[in-house]
Amino acid sequence: MKIRSVRPVLLSHDYGGQSALAWVGGRIETWDAALVEITTEDGTRGVGEVAQGIMGAATVPGIVAALTNEIVGLDIDDPTTVGDTLRAATAFWSRGGITSGVIAAVEVAALDAVGKARGVPAFELLGAAPHDQIEVYASGGLGTDEQQVIDWCKRMEDDGFRTVKFRAMTGPDRTIGLVDAVTEVLSPTTTFVLDAVQGCARQPWLAEDVLRVGKHLEALGPRWFEEPCHADDVDGYAAMRDQLDVPISGVESYSTRGEFERLLSAGGADIIQPDVGMVGGPTEFQRIVARAFEAGADCVPHIWATGVNLMASVHAAFATPRMDLIELCMLPNPLREALLVEPLRVDNSWISRPQQPGLGVELTPEIEERYPFQPGRGHVIH
Repeated sequence: MKIRSVRPVLLSHDYGGQSALAWVGGRIETWDAALVEITTEDGTRGVGEVAQGIMGAATVPGIVAALTNEIVGLDIDDPTTVGDTLRAATAFWSRGGITSGVIAAVEVAALDAVGKARGVPAFELLGAAPHDQIEVYASGGLGTDEQQVIDWCKRMEDDGFRTVKFRAMTGPDRTIGLVDAVTEVLSPTTTFVLDAVQGCARQPWLAEDVLRVGKHLEALGPRWFEEPCHADDVDGYAAMRDQLDVPISGVESYSTRGEFERLLSAGGADIIQPDVGMVGGPTEFQRIVARAFEAGADCVPHIWATGVNLMASVHAAFATPRMDLIELCMLPNPLREALLVEPLRVDNSWISRPQQPGLGVELTPEIEERYPFQPGRGHVIH
């Protein structure tokens, strides 16, 4: 199979002013998405997603245009080689960042197309699936006040999730108060994750503040303490891991294997969180996971964006040994469900192996018409 054409597809779901998703670190006015659709010479279509498109969708068409000469005519009989081929061809200008996400989207689109053409789920093209089921945890926990977060966490527990993740508030004192309030309402059998969002978004906490929050968490037994430091602060991660008796995780925004290698080599994480749609695709994702296990770390992949990146991540997880837990964003987002061929079924915090050919997603003209791209809004970080 060879690729005949490629096109970027930008979409937005507009939350409509008062319905915007808000938290202490920003707002989500529109949920933006950057998809990449390929068509093969026999007319089979496949779709992938640039995970960074939730914030940088407007940059994607230019990158796709720059890659088009390398993409069109590419043989995808073995779709797992697509990412390596594109990285080798563009090594002078595409090492990391959102370009890595575009390459990921092309590899995922190739997996989708080949899976559809052969009538097999995409995970079968990535390796033998060692799992029948994988646990998912509820991710979200946004709110501009504590009660919004508390109510959301309790609702997720009532819906059957065994682990819930919520975001920090402004400052360590308010965050500690939120953690105490959440743990008071959750059952002892429900675990939680505190996401510090790179030590809280644009203005990371001081090291002593991170340490104070972490020490408070130690007595409460969270599943992990997520991104307590800025993404580039590898020394900070290593210091927190050395001084805290609570698992430290990161870094969802990394886009290359080298970034994760530096974090692991520094001893900066108990759990790494690569995103299939950011790190160059499922093949590179599996290499990163294997390196983490070799270093004695665990992996819980970051999964946001739309149903396309969700399913790409689900298939990659089912094809990867020792993948025991993955993220499921539970914020309201119609672009998550609209692109799925059939709903993702969650049974008491577990999902089963996908059965649909390819990814199990479909991009239709109706979806493109219903969710036109709206530049200049999207995710806004304060």
